[in-house]
Amino acid sequence: MAQDHVVISEIVLQPGNAEYIKISNPTDNPIDLSNYYLTDATDTANQKYYYNLPNVTNYWSGTGSDFIARFPQGFIIAAKSEIIIGATTTAAYQAYYGTAPDLAVKDDLDDALVGQNTKGSAPAYLDNAAETLVLFYWDGSSLTVKDVDYILWGSRVCAVDKSGISGYQNDTPIDQQTFTPTHQDGQKLQRSGDEGSESSSGGNGITGHDETGEDLSATWQVVSVGNTKPKLSNLIYTPLNPMINQAITFSVNVTDDGPIKEVNLIYTFQSVTDTAEMALTVGSTYTTTVGPFASADTLFYQVEAQDTSDLIGASNLGIILIQEPLTIKIIRENWDDHNGETVTLRGVVTVGPNILRTDYFEAYFQDNSGYGLVLYSGSTPFSLNQGDSIEITGELDYYSNKYELTNWTSSYTVIASNVLIKNIKKVNATDLIDNYLDWIWNYVEISGTIAERTDNSGGGSNIVIEDTTGRITVRIWNTTGALYNSLEVIVNPYVDSILKLGNQITVRGLVTAYSNAPQISLGYASDVELYIPGEAGAGRTKISAAPYPFVPKLGEVIKYNYEYPANCRAIIRVYDLSGRFITTLVDSYFAVSWKRDGFWDGRNQLNQLMPPGNYLLHLQTTNRSTGKSKESIAPVVIGVKF
Repeated sequence: MAQDHVVISEIVLQPGNAEYIKISNPTDNPIDLSNYYLTDATDTANQKYYYNLPNVTNYWSGTGSDFIARFPQGFIIAAKSEIIIGATTTAAYQAYYGTAPDLAVKDDLDDALVGQNTKGSAPAYLDNAAETLVLFYWDGSSLTVKDVDYILWGSRVCAVDKSGISGYQNDTPIDQQTFTPTHQDGQKLQRSGDEGSESSSGGNGITGHDETGEDLSATWQVVSVGNTKPKLSNLIYTPLNPMINQAITFSVNVTDDGPIKEVNLIYTFQSVTDTAEMALTVGSTYTTTVGPFASADTLFYQVEAQDTSDLIGASNLGIILIQEPLTIKIIRENWDDHNGETVTLRGVVTVGPNILRTDYFEAYFQDNSGYGLVLYSGSTPFSLNQGDSIEITGELDYYSNKYELTNWTSSYTVIASNVLIKNIKKVNATDLIDNYLDWIWNYVEISGTIAERTDNSGGGSNIVIEDTTGRITVRIWNTTGALYNSLEVIVNPYVDSILKLGNQITVRGLVTAYSNAPQISLGYASDVELYIPGEAGAGRTKISAAPYPFVPKLGEVIKYNYEYPANCRAIIRVYDLSGRFITTLVDSYFAVSWKRDGFWDGRNQLNQLMPPGNYLLHLQTTNRSTGKSKESIAPVVIGVKF
């Protein structure tokens, strides 16, 4: 259990002039100790206990070998630091150890109450055989005090139980409390870790803990005076803003006065806790790498270092938000949040410069989200080709219905060439017409029958294709050379033969607009081809999938086959076994019955990888004339690699 308050971390009982108490602040914040008290003055025989301090009676033993004292006003213990309190005088501590303590009970701590002497006169305070040491808090006016830390050693003879006392919760019964052993000269009592199984709620502690419930026999040990816990520093991780499917590397410096046994990273992601051993890489630096993680969520982590004395040093609990990668889809859907921002993106060039525009320089690219941006450079020339995979840094800008990336020409890298453009969205005419501002500048695919063709119109050809939802124009500029050249001469007879009235074609191109009406702008002859929807079907509604698991995390996809009747709308959706919707794979109208193949990459509608498990492919077909629907279901399994 992580400590969320000040704790007692070391105690030296003997010899008398070596006595000290170490107080540690493991939290991230400095703590004012002005209202904190320290006492060893429990007198069980006469019912004198520290919790009676608000009553100003019977709150300490009153003997010369005991004390109950208050920290000096305004004394601050810094975050993640320790202070040493000499149990008697500064001179006694310094004579034994050679350095001065931070405080000394007799010299620096105040009496518990003004005007009353609450510090005994004996040369030593801490009993070598059995005693209780309590660190507690009192604001000076409340009717109760709050436990901060509570230590027993030797036996339970001085144990305290506030159960049944007005204003207090029940403590752990005395017969169930544990205690630390005592030690010999040259040794000390030292906390070996945190507070173990101590309850963190329902107690009388300053943060709600039951301080009397700590298993002191497990969390404390006797060590040599020179032994200390391993110290951790410079705990860092990279990358600073990790994304899905990106591994995270941790490093930490660990020092100690003896050999280190092991250093471990303990991390929790989506309620699953795991441990990764950290290896010594150079000097005192230990590193490890975890992940990647397949979904966006919070990673909790902590580093523990254990030395050969079995002392454990631990970092505070840290958190890392694993995020969705920044995609063009996210940018465009949240444009007001990103407009003017400088971003780094990876994508593939869909249309290069001097293809669609020749009066200034711009190209077009999109990433795996299926959304695109305009790469605008104005009068600055550059060379990029379709299929160039690039990493590019620039400033987002919106101008005349253009989602642009500007100021990028000196900040891009071509990673690879002739790369397949992935996740091209298949659209229909009605969707483009109704939502063209959502699709504009995206590189899409549409299939249909050629209904009209007009050549050499304003320096280009207009091909009107019709699908089951409507009509859309495909604009082919003569400057592209995909069909005609600038002299209005056919330069590509193959494309000319494809673009005949009545032919079914598939076109890939940029969604642009003319007179506020959407159109598809073709950039390359290779982006138009005859449309072959599949094998002729028998009019059935049927879906089936490959009968084996696939592992999307390794880039695997699952193949499925489906058949649909003529004159219908076919929708293929993915669900989990609880009926929760995952994604839509197909949603189109079809005039003719066909058998077709498709692939699912194991991602949901947000492009997130789904966890291992069983899923259902659900095909629904609806006849356009009668409205009657039919369904078919096929199971698929996402597996894991062993």
